[in-house]
Amino acid sequence: MSDMQIGDAFRQAMRRMAASVSIVTAASGEERAGATVSSVVSVSFDPLSLLVCIHKSSRFYDMINGQDSFCINLLDRRQADISDKFSRPASESDLFGTGDWQLHNGLPWLKGAQANFFLEKKETCHFGTHAIIIGEVRDIFYADEISPLIYLNGAYTGAC
Repeated sequence: MSDMQIGDAFRQAMRRMAASVSIVTAASGEERAGATVSSVVSVSFDPLSLLVCIHKSSRFYDMINGQDSFCINLLDRRQADISDKFSRPASESDLFGTGDWQLHNGLPWLKGAQANFFLEKKETCHFGTHAIIIGEVRDIFYADEISPLIYLNGAYTGAC
């Protein structure tokens, strides 16, 4: 396969991989920022840790790269509108105006999400266009009902 063919095949193959949708947030003083991601992965149970992949050319990367902590908000299936807003923050003047955003230890977190992971940044690795940021879990909130927002084949879907 040529580079173009394998790139197209990769995009099509990835459309078949279901992923939970999250919004990653960070803050610096009064400034808050966030981005929609579908690349959150559990790394280890000891220490409790997750990784998230952030595009290095995004404005959010500049914010999270300069901070020691961040929050991963695993979205509920009823929060697709919030995900949409955070997936294109350059066009939004009030990014945190949709949803019930609260502060915990200085980090914005989304009330009503499936889970909220508060992490201390431990490592950042760069590969290609993205930064892989590993955080150690410091606190967790979670919902009783299990109903995550899922991204599959270029569209949202919800788990039953």
